[in-house]
Amino acid sequence: MNKKKKQIIDAAHQLFIEKGFALTSIQDILNKAHIAKGTFYNYFNSKNECLLAILEFVKEEVDQKRRELAQGKENDDEQVFVDQMAVRMNMNRQHHLLVVFESVSFSDDIELKAFMKEQHNKELRWITKRLEDIYPPTAKRYTLDHAVMLVGIVHHIMHVWKLGSTTEIETEKIIQYALARVKAMINEQIQSKEVFFPESWLTQAIDCDTIDVSETKRKTVEQLKSLAEKVGHEETKKTDYIQFVLTELQADEPRTFLLESILISLEHAFKHSTYDYEVRSISKMVWGIIDHIEENKH
Repeated sequence: MNKKKKQIIDAAHQLFIEKGFALTSIQDILNKAHIAKGTFYNYFNSKNECLLAILEFVKEEVDQKRRELAQGKENDDEQVFVDQMAVRMNMNRQHHLLVVFESVSFSDDIELKAFMKEQHNKELRWITKRLEDIYPPTAKRYTLDHAVMLVGIVHHIMHVWKLGSTTEIETEKIIQYALARVKAMINEQIQSKEVFFPESWLTQAIDCDTIDVSETKRKTVEQLKSLAEKVGHEETKKTDYIQFVLTELQADEPRTFLLESILISLEHAFKHSTYDYEVRSISKMVWGIIDHIEENKH
């Protein structure tokens, strides 16, 4: 990420925590970041865009850590799911996002509220999909019910724990406990066939993750070729990663399991480099293509 842009984001983030989103003005951000108004508007059109950039940055970090945890592991590995679910909650705590979310909830801004709603929607869909990996196939139609219950139990246990204790408790421990409770209910639910939320409940809204795969592939290939030219032949290992991704993307049947592995290596290779943001942007598109390929296999 551009150094100046990160300077603005860091300043805004700190102010949103200290003062709340609604009470923070653009002038406050300018003063905190020690920049001119023109510099701010070089990167963001509004305070909202600045907040969305913070949330998007954290989301990308969460997605990357979850992928790393899953690398080389089976989809039905329960501990991997527990650790992955904890990543989001720990990240929210680390970045004090719950304070920011609470501030936004009192805002009248329709765009921001819609964004927050969609983020919650996506997380529930992710948990639902992961429960499908862990539960038996006969439980698929009940996994959304269980995702909702799991999230509710975890959050309420955390809340009550804070009321009675000043010590921290591991997020993973709470998730493991809550997961065991909801799993214990699945056999009874399969027998009774009682469902509260139908499978289509969260897909009734427009899915912002839907992509034009052929167009995304074309753009990604162009960006990878451009990146390879900029990196040059001096950075052989990095160039090899780029060429590998290019080759797989242009194959008739890309090997997603290999792409997943090399993408993580690619992201690590360019971390904190001049091309860090560019690589993460490319990686995000490739992960979208992988998800599309995997979904169409079933």
